[in-house]
Amino acid sequence: MLINFRKLIYFMIVTIMVAGCSTKAVVDNANGRTGSVERSSSIFSIEPSDRELFEEALSYLSNNKNEPNYYEAKARLENLVAQFPKSKWVAGAQALLSSLDRISTLQGQLKQAQDEHVRLTKELEGFRDNNRQIEEKYAAEIIRLKQENEQLKNDIRQLKNLELQLEKREKMLR
Repeated sequence: MLINFRKLIYFMIVTIMVAGCSTKAVVDNANGRTGSVERSSSIFSIEPSDRELFEEALSYLSNNKNEPNYYEAKARLENLVAQFPKSKWVAGAQALLSSLDRISTLQGQLKQAQDEHVRLTKELEGFRDNNRQIEEKYAAEIIRLKQENEQLKNDIRQLKNLELQLEKREKMLR
């Protein structure tokens, strides 16, 4: 009898647990009646519930292995807002949609800034090349002018020596 009593208690516990895990009707908080604000998630339902759509959108955003898929998350959130306008998840979905729009705008601005940075980097590299060529040209010109200057100094020195020699000859001839 004790064994049958234990079996009966285990059976009741399992029954209570299964009953507790079953889905319940959603109560509309405005007037206390049950309605179809949120579809229950059963294995036979084809369309996902509002909560499932919201969680799916979040899973696209918190993709640990890859980059977040903002496009898919946005599509799920827009679907949630369109299908379940009175859901408790709509406010969060709209806030996320607003954030995703801002992220998209910022990504566009970042892409433009990166393109501008690449363009300016190329332009700067062109200026550096041009500057280097000009510096090389002027350096060669400076070297040529220094050589010319040295040649002129040597010529002046030779002329002075010739002038001194000429003066000596004139003195000797007088």
